[in-house]
Amino acid sequence: WLIGGVSVGVLSALRRGTLFDRFSMGVALAGVSLPIFFTGLISLELFSYKWPIFPNVTYVPILTNPALWARNLVLPWVTLAFLYAALYARLTRAGMLETMSEDFIRTARAKGLRERNVVVRHGLRAALTPILTIFGMDLGLLLGGAILTETTFSLPGLGQFTLLAIQNQDFPEIMGVVLLAAFFIVIANMLVDILYAVIDPRVRV
Repeated sequence: WLIGGVSVGVLSALRRGTLFDRFSMGVALAGVSLPIFFTGLISLELFSYKWPIFPNVTYVPILTNPALWARNLVLPWVTLAFLYAALYARLTRAGMLETMSEDFIRTARAKGLRERNVVVRHGLRAALTPILTIFGMDLGLLLGGAILTETTFSLPGLGQFTLLAIQNQDFPEIMGVVLLAAFFIVIANMLVDILYAVIDPRVRV
């Protein structure tokens, strides 16, 4: 979702007002607005029942059949990534539109740099700072369990485990999941802070 969302956001910012920009931002708006359980059920209805591209989506352990494991997880992966990719596309577009109008971008173009270098090395690197912040939070939360996705597709994971623990009022299990999610969030944010200095030279000053 990070690669797809950022790529679409950059292209939309560079082609502002074009048909691609309007279409991609329309899809992104739909992705942000629609909940995961809705898009998950729609994807199951279309690609598993109506058009059996991914029939019988059930969890298969990776050691039992790696190919079947990957095939049955395509729909959950796409459904989960669609929401985040749409959000990142909108955020990247807004950040790129603001960054590309800065003075240092005009200076880079005046020096005769190629447009690709201006966009990637100057514009995108400066616009990625807020994206990295949100990515750290999202990654930590996902590693702590994707509750809606796992429940929609009946996948045995931390998300479904958390939901069952809440329904059964099993407080030790709930506290364990909360601590695990908090651990992943702390680690992800620590890695993001380190990456700040790598991506944005202004942080090292």
